Amino acid sequence: MLHQKQIAKAALVFSLFCNQAFALSIDDSKHLLLRAGFAAQPDLMASVSGLSKSQSIDLLLNKSPKKMAVPECVLSKPPARKVRKSMTKEARRGLQKAQRECINDFKPAYLAYLVQDEAILTHQMTLFWHNLFTSSFRKVKSANLIYEQHNTLQQHALGNFAQLLNALVKDPAMLIYLDNVSNTKKRPNENLARELLELFTLGEGNYSEQDVVSAAKALTGLGVDRNTYQQRFNAKRHDNSVKNIFGTLKINDADQLLNAILSQAQSSRYLTERIWLHFISKANDQQIERLAKGFAKDWNIKKLVRQVLLSDAFWQDQGQMFKSPVELVVGSGKMFGGVKITAKRMLRMAKQMGQNVFDPPNVKGWPTGSGWVDANTLIVRQQYSNQLIRALRSDMRALNEKVCSMSFLKSLSAFELPKMQSMQSMNNDICAQQLTQIISDPKWQLK
Repeated sequence: MLHQKQIAKAALVFSLFCNQAFALSIDDSKHLLLRAGFAAQPDLMASVSGLSKSQSIDLLLNKSPKKMAVPECVLSKPPARKVRKSMTKEARRGLQKAQRECINDFKPAYLAYLVQDEAILTHQMTLFWHNLFTSSFRKVKSANLIYEQHNTLQQHALGNFAQLLNALVKDPAMLIYLDNVSNTKKRPNENLARELLELFTLGEGNYSEQDVVSAAKALTGLGVDRNTYQQRFNAKRHDNSVKNIFGTLKINDADQLLNAILSQAQSSRYLTERIWLHFISKANDQQIERLAKGFAKDWNIKKLVRQVLLSDAFWQDQGQMFKSPVELVVGSGKMFGGVKITAKRMLRMAKQMGQNVFDPPNVKGWPTGSGWVDANTLIVRQQYSNQLIRALRSDMRALNEKVCSMSFLKSLSAFELPKMQSMQSMNNDICAQQLTQIISDPKWQLK
């Protein structure tokens, strides 16, 4: 047994040495950028060239996002309660229409932001948290509140999970979306409590119905001020009794509830597995368990993501996952920035492929992995590829210098590509043929 442990330890040390010492291959660089970002952009490929795995990962982890440019309407909070009550029915309808228009402008602005900004790993994790802590425009009906929630998710995307959880449970959009604004000691509402346990922290089957009841009571009185649209705690609506949760723990309020949840070993394991499966196609129970124990000590998301990306399982998993619709359209935008595919068209195609940004289908969020692809969405994915090909072909003269280099064509896929023409014979027609062949290939859909 000791001999086996020594072998395992030596293998781990050797793996860490390789991660630190050897420069990434071209294929490994493309794999990292596809999984930790959206596309193997030539500028980022050049940035990681010559770096080791750990250096490349640190480069991506430490890129800070720029501020997103949003429509002016997104920055305006909904009118106060008194103002709304004084409105005529026609004025309210006008307000609702304006809000829908604002939302329709905000969504493509977000996709354009993802295309332009370089903090790709932060954005990957922000989208991950969006899919875990789901909220939707359809229910919240405020672009401003969803925008503020997005800012919270982005701020904590690679930060401390305990702080992120605390911020999201008390987030106005979340409190509205999961009906905690109606959760009072006289009429408890269990929606937020149930999703907090099942979807946000522990996973299905790792809590009891009594735990849900106790969690709901602890969350009573936590609501939203309808004048300022900030989170507000109403002590008169709070159930101040002592509640039992997870068998022996006693809690009273939201803060004690969150501490109790994070004290459960299952919470770190559940979250570690979710993050692992965001980057790697198959779970590895032994590795997940090891990482989860470390994660529970400090809830450091950046450190956990770094460990997942440094794992051998990550580097051996090339081409085993489908790109999400947002990854597909944003990645195309990053690779072909000069092509006239508008952000609104990107949004429309992503929606048709099953991912309507800021409007997940339900509290469980969007699909993952192979769940992205069925007979219908596969057709839409091919339609998007065809639109991209047509857009490229219509503007080959302007794009020739960028997209018709051998290095660029090779960066379009993480996998072996068809035999390509030499640079000496790479005219517009041949380049267009190569692009068509690459983008039409089913491998274009993979990462």
